[in-house]
Amino acid sequence: MKKYVIQRVIWIFIILFTTLTITYVLLKLAPEFPPGKNEDKDIWLEKQVEDGYYTSDYLDKNDPDDMAYLEEVKKRSDYNKTVFIVNPIGSTSTTYKVFYRVPIPVQYFRWLYNVITKWDWGTSTKIAINRPAFSVISQRMPLTLILNLAGLIFYLPFGFAFGIIAALKKDKLIDNLMQIFIMVFLSIPSLVLLLTLIIILSYKLNWLPSLFPLIGIESNWQIAKGFIVPIIAMSLPSIASLTRLLRAELSEVLTSDFVMLAKTKGLSHGQSVIRHAIRNSLVPMVPIIIGSFAGLLSGSFIMERVYGIPGVGTITLRALQQNNYDYNVLMASNAFYGIIGLFTVLIVDLSYGLVDPQIRMGAKK
Repeated sequence: MKKYVIQRVIWIFIILFTTLTITYVLLKLAPEFPPGKNEDKDIWLEKQVEDGYYTSDYLDKNDPDDMAYLEEVKKRSDYNKTVFIVNPIGSTSTTYKVFYRVPIPVQYFRWLYNVITKWDWGTSTKIAINRPAFSVISQRMPLTLILNLAGLIFYLPFGFAFGIIAALKKDKLIDNLMQIFIMVFLSIPSLVLLLTLIIILSYKLNWLPSLFPLIGIESNWQIAKGFIVPIIAMSLPSIASLTRLLRAELSEVLTSDFVMLAKTKGLSHGQSVIRHAIRNSLVPMVPIIIGSFAGLLSGSFIMERVYGIPGVGTITLRALQQNNYDYNVLMASNAFYGIIGLFTVLIVDLSYGLVDPQIRMGAKK
C-alpha cells in the first residue's frame, strides 16, 4: 500500500508539472499586458528584470543616437508585445527605459526556479497591480473552500437519506416522487437554479441577500446567510445524483443472496438492511462521493461570479477578461485548482483500498 501511495503522489507531481508547463507556454505565446499607468508599468517591468524574464536598456532623451534608436524600437513589430518603453518618471528624469522579453524557454526555467526556491509566482498586472500573484489567490481560497466544503456537507446527508428511502420503498409512491425529484434537478443546471433561488428567496420573499455580503463591512450573520443560496443551488443536483446512484446500488444489494441468507438466519429486515445491504452498497459509492468535491469546485466557478462571491473563481474570470489578462494570477489559480483536483483523485484511489480489502492487500488472481 505504501508503494502504491508513493507512486500515485509522484504521478500527481508529474501531471501537475506538465499541466503548468503547457499553461505557462501558451500564456507566454500571447501578447503581454503590463499595467497601464506609467509608474506601475515601470515597477512591474523592473521586477521582471530582477526575476530574469526581461532585459533592459536606459536611453537619455538628450542623446540624439539614443533617441534615434528609440524611434526604431517603436517601429518594431513586437513593440508593446514583447518590447516595452517606459517614459521618464518625474520632472527631473531624462531617462527612457526599454524592456525586452527574453525567450520563452529561458523565462520558463527561471520561473520554475523562482517558484521552487522562493514560491514566487510573479506579480499581478491587472487584478492587484504589483502584488504577488499567489497572495492575490490565497486571500480568496478560504471563501472558495468554505463554499465547496459546506456544499459537500449539506448534500451528503440528504443524498444518503433519499437514496435509502427510495430503495426501501422501490416502485411505491414515495419512490416515484423521488424519481421526479431526480429527473428535475439533474436536468436543471446549477446556474439556472441559482438565478431561480435569487428571484424567489431574495427578490420575492426578501429572506436572503441577492448578492454576497461585503466582507469586513457586514456582520458574520449576514455573511453566513450569503452562503445559503449558492450552497442550495450547488447541492440540489448533487443530491439528485447521489440519490439515483445509491438507490440503484442498494436496490441491487437488497435482492442479493447474502441478504436473503441473513434473513433466513434470523435477522429482521431492518437488521439485514443496516448490517449488510447499506454497508455493501457504499463500497462503490465512497470514491464517487469523494470525487464529487472536484465537481462541486468546478461548479462553483461560475456561481462565484454570478453571486458576487470574492473567491478564486471570481478572480480567475476577471483575470481572463479580454485585453485585461493577468497571466501570473491565472498561473496561480491554475495551480490551485490543479492541486485540489489531483489530490482529490489520489484520495479517491486510496479510498478504494479502504473500502475493498482485496485492493488494500494487493490481491492477485
